[in-house]
Amino acid sequence: MKKNHSIKTYTVIAVLFVVSLVVLTVSVSYSFFNIQVEGEVTPDTPNGGGKFSVTTTLNDSDIINAAELALIDGANYLTEAEKVSFSITNSANSNLNAKYTIDVVEMTLSKNLASKYFKWAIAVNDEVKVSGDFADETIAPEGTSDTTLVENLTKHLITEENALSLNIGATDNLVFYMWLENDEAVDQLYLTNGTFKGKLSMSAVPSKN
Repeated sequence: MKKNHSIKTYTVIAVLFVVSLVVLTVSVSYSFFNIQVEGEVTPDTPNGGGKFSVTTTLNDSDIINAAELALIDGANYLTEAEKVSFSITNSANSNLNAKYTIDVVEMTLSKNLASKYFKWAIAVNDEVKVSGDFADETIAPEGTSDTTLVENLTKHLITEENALSLNIGATDNLVFYMWLENDEAVDQLYLTNGTFKGKLSMSAVPSKN
């Protein structure tokens, strides 16, 4: 944000109002496979026999409290950003490994929050695996102050191409972070009165690896 005190003060108030409207509801969808057919265990053939059970605590996780979101310096997001913590487990009763993806689904985003300053990251077992932002030129160019809502969007966080593997009996502990990032060199007033809603979703499929 610009150094001018009057502009900076107003901008911070405006951005805090923006994030007070940000809502993240948490839900889960996962694929459950329980194939009881004689034959070789392989996820690539419908006649393969196998058991596959992936569960998650995502449904029991707390939602992000929008009122607590703040404009922060990017270097501090691991300690200052709002977050959702959950686990994904491939049951010891499975005989197939799993691969899983994470998305934000049923997303509503105001055009001004299609921004490189609206950030997210996912840590898996205390290691940040993926990160990004909500910038999308197909929704709006960076810097627009248009607060028109765009609905029914999906944001792929861990994509199918980069799906994470989970061995039989293993558990991954995940943390999803979301924040607005401060930039001292930029007037970020255009973020004022933005709106975001969405659901965090996990999907899993069987895997040879």
